[in-house]
Amino acid sequence: MNTISEVFRKLKSSNEGAYIPYICAGDPNIGFSLDLMKALSDAGADIFEVGIPFSDPIADGPVIQGAMQRSIKGGFRTSDLFELISGARAAGLNQPIVVMTYYNLIMQAGVAMFCTKLRESGGNGVLVVDLLPEDSAELDAAADKNGLDIIRLIATGTSEKRVEMILSKASGFAYVVSISGTTGVRKEIPKAAFDTIGRISGKSKIPLALGFGISSPGDVRSAIKAGASAVVEGSKLVAIYSGILDDEKKALEEVRKHSLEMKAASKRLVAKK
Repeated sequence: MNTISEVFRKLKSSNEGAYIPYICAGDPNIGFSLDLMKALSDAGADIFEVGIPFSDPIADGPVIQGAMQRSIKGGFRTSDLFELISGARAAGLNQPIVVMTYYNLIMQAGVAMFCTKLRESGGNGVLVVDLLPEDSAELDAAADKNGLDIIRLIATGTSEKRVEMILSKASGFAYVVSISGTTGVRKEIPKAAFDTIGRISGKSKIPLALGFGISSPGDVRSAIKAGASAVVEGSKLVAIYSGILDDEKKALEEVRKHSLEMKAASKRLVAKK
């Protein structure tokens, strides 16, 4: 199993960005989620972001909300997350796995217990979208004890001083949010997102990933050119398969084809620093 840092080191040596697809765990069932991870792995995914479905996903748009609702309706529970991750490891997938979640779900499971189970199942990191760094001491301690990376969010327009504080508390990589609001497929990534990447990439000691709205190879190339070390894609992937779930083979193949194009676009357009 590769660590997040190892993946970025290898990609940097080949002048390549990381492609990080998002999977909603249990949409519409664990079996499909595992098959989806296998298809994405075949397409070249470098790191997985696995989201736990939540009944009040304030950071997510309608596409991801729909995925979460299907998962919850199918009976998915937070405890099933660890089964999915251990299943991925048993299937031979060695990419790092970052769990994206809301803090209420971690508290319900018990912070220390959640981090221990995540490590034991084969997880590598956690991204909590509604937890400020100032309030994360308990999670930080539990994650550190279990060797888990804490991925932090940075919004466009964040002050230099706060960016420095967030980066000092992040590990693995930092996630730059392209736009205020929720996740979703967008026609265009705002210029401010690329400006933010360019502004802080030279100062950051850890890689930067750009997410929220990434949905085309052009978005990938623009993000990498701006200075991002990775892109995160979610809503477009869910949109691709959600309308054809009655034909899972086709759904997986359509995701694989799209992801191949996204990964191919991660080749850097500028010389290595």
